[in-house]
Amino acid sequence: MGNLEGALEEWRRLYEAAIAFKRLKSWEWMSNDDYFAITNPETGEIGYCVIMGSGGIEFGLNVYLGPKAASYLKEIVDFPAGQLGDDNEELLFSAKVVSLTFEDRQALDKKDLSIIRELGYKFRGAGEWPMFRSYEPGLSTWTLNGPQVRFLTVALEQTIQVAERFRQNHNLYFEHDEADDETGAKRLHRVHQVGENGTGWHDEWLPWHVEGNFIEPYTYPDELRLKQLKKRLKPLQDIWESDFDYAPLPIGERGERAVFPRLCLWVSEETSMIMDVKLTEESDCREQYVAQLLEFLEQTGRKPARIAVGSKKAYLALKNSADKIGIPVSVNPHLPALLEAKEAITSSL
Repeated sequence: MGNLEGALEEWRRLYEAAIAFKRLKSWEWMSNDDYFAITNPETGEIGYCVIMGSGGIEFGLNVYLGPKAASYLKEIVDFPAGQLGDDNEELLFSAKVVSLTFEDRQALDKKDLSIIRELGYKFRGAGEWPMFRSYEPGLSTWTLNGPQVRFLTVALEQTIQVAERFRQNHNLYFEHDEADDETGAKRLHRVHQVGENGTGWHDEWLPWHVEGNFIEPYTYPDELRLKQLKKRLKPLQDIWESDFDYAPLPIGERGERAVFPRLCLWVSEETSMIMDVKLTEESDCREQYVAQLLEFLEQTGRKPARIAVGSKKAYLALKNSADKIGIPVSVNPHLPALLEAKEAITSSL
């Protein structure tokens, strides 16, 4: 009972923070570009707080997590000029986020409503019900665990403080730049510190324009295998079409968080026949994807005149290995044989 009471008190603090955040309506003067960083006091992990609502459609707070969080935000801010272009599904499934949104009652599940009743809160009306969710690459949406509840709570509390400061001073993010040639090169970072005089939060400043990309070109580790293949493959006139995506087939036991597997697909442009298809539960399936190609090349002893892929992510996964084998790679999101094969497979799942 004590553990349950402790958990409920953590949820109560989260709901109180969410209610205060909703009351503030910081989306009226802050957009999703005005994000800032916060360090998790428990783990040291950095999260990026993005206020939603300036567009008048969805209201809440997303906290983006993980080593790729900053480059992910760069990707969606640059959209559609970023690496993933208009690959909305890949963007959606690639995010690692703890989230608060304000929803209609019917969007909440039984656990949400049970916690609200247990805590004694009453919400009424459309878009008034706090909903807290966890998003992980390749996994189904899920409820928050204890550490996530605590981190989202402090993220909301710090967002309220930052938003109040931002309302008073719209140059808040630009006053501490260290770059000589541009403003906005630094991003506010809130850090919790324990010192001789107690605990508290203070400002630090992180580079805004982070180095690297959300998806880096992939290098297959077995260089010798690639060299040996190049020597013995004979050319074909056919073009092979290929891509990998998340399959709409959640895998998992009832009550457990489901996995959305990757579907790795290869199709002949000439015949429209499926040459090979594999499912893998690895969200980062680039090694398996390249290995799938190499296995097929080894079995047939032939290489296509060109590989046409349906996405930039597939291009970045294959390009290095294909160059070493001597196969040109191109990108075209509208490949008829590939799209027809995808439709046939997904409709059968």
